[in-house]
Amino acid sequence: MALLQTTPPVLDEHEPLRLRGGKGGFGSMLRAQGGRMASQKTTNFESCRDLSGRRLKTVNDAKKIADFKESEPERKRKEKELLKAKIEKGLKEPETKKIRFDDQEFVETHEKVLDEVKGTVKKALQKKSIPLLASKASSSSTASAKGKKKRVWGESDSEDSDDSSQ
Repeated sequence: MALLQTTPPVLDEHEPLRLRGGKGGFGSMLRAQGGRMASQKTTNFESCRDLSGRRLKTVNDAKKIADFKESEPERKRKEKELLKAKIEKGLKEPETKKIRFDDQEFVETHEKVLDEVKGTVKKALQKKSIPLLASKASSSSTASAKGKKKRVWGESDSEDSDDSSQ
């Protein structure tokens, strides 16, 4: 016991431990929102079950399929009618529209311009053919004198071959 008396006495002091935290968690958020979450009512009850235990989605789908099969003959009839109308429209002769152009001033001007162009072309051809004929006559007389023939561009060499063969 003597040992016990020689050891210094232990002091019992308690320090409160501080824990990190905030103003609250999920509960305070729920309180802050209040009744807003409850105000959103669902309109989709397809995952619910009826009294016989079947899901409402399967019942609704079965009704939709039955209605679709019931209206199938009418849909096919309409489809055939549309196809028939389309074929008839395609086979029908297209309407020809006769367009009548009654602008007398334009017609007169058009004829006048055509006559002027024809006259001008004739004059040009006559002017060109006269010097061409004159050059042919003079070239043939000088060619016979010199013994060498002058040729006009585009003339055939058949005359030359006939002369040389004789």
